[in-house]
Amino acid sequence: MHPINNTSPFKAFIFKSNLSKIFFGFLVTYLFLSFFFYIIYIMSGIEQSDKLIEYSLYTSFGFNFDAGIKNNNYFIYISYVHQIIALLVSTIFTAAIVLKFFYLPNFFVFKQKCNYLEEDGKLIISLYNSIDMFVTNCKIQIYARVEWLDTEDKSALLNLNDNKPIFEKIYPFMEPYLVTRLVVPIHKCKDLGELLLKRENKTLEFIILVEANASNLGNIHETYKYTIKLSNFNETVDLYPPKSIDLNNKDYKKSKGWENFEK
Repeated sequence: MHPINNTSPFKAFIFKSNLSKIFFGFLVTYLFLSFFFYIIYIMSGIEQSDKLIEYSLYTSFGFNFDAGIKNNNYFIYISYVHQIIALLVSTIFTAAIVLKFFYLPNFFVFKQKCNYLEEDGKLIISLYNSIDMFVTNCKIQIYARVEWLDTEDKSALLNLNDNKPIFEKIYPFMEPYLVTRLVVPIHKCKDLGELLLKRENKTLEFIILVEANASNLGNIHETYKYTIKLSNFNETVDLYPPKSIDLNNKDYKKSKGWENFEK
């Protein structure tokens, strides 16, 4: 069901934040948990609770600290609790760093089929940004290639339009959940027009290259491919205009008509 949300609140926080903000956030989380347990220790009447929490804090950060604690039946349990908290928070922090710098979700969701308006000579590709982040300076290029037989009658691929994109455009903004239509005029690529007219037993591919900027993430690069069987054209392409979506300008995610996105 559209719109698809490819990120969770935790991931959105990580992607939107710089490294110092992430570190500060996890440090505050750890200190808050420590303070929470410290209050529990005091309320439960544990002896030397202040020295116990001080010892646990120092050892959690790897410091050698002699708290001068006398025999206390709770010490080993309290120490274990703080070590587990430190391990858990540090593991999540490490995972957040890996998520931030080594893993990026797919920002853009494409309609499963492209639309082809034969009378107008236009190919329409629909997509939207599925991440709760503002994307800017989005450059989109579309290339077309087809199965071909080379000079030795061997199966090969031929890039159409002299290896140049059949569509190229820069979008200044790509807000979350705002549908964008890529309208490709077929007449600008003669070879492509002939292929769509003849509908021979060949496979046509449209390859979309997306390059954009996202806050605190730098450049993002994505690719998407439509594979169209020309001999089975009617089942791999929608031969009518894409359905309209009634925009909710306050929140594009709540726009009416999302149920028709794939129709």
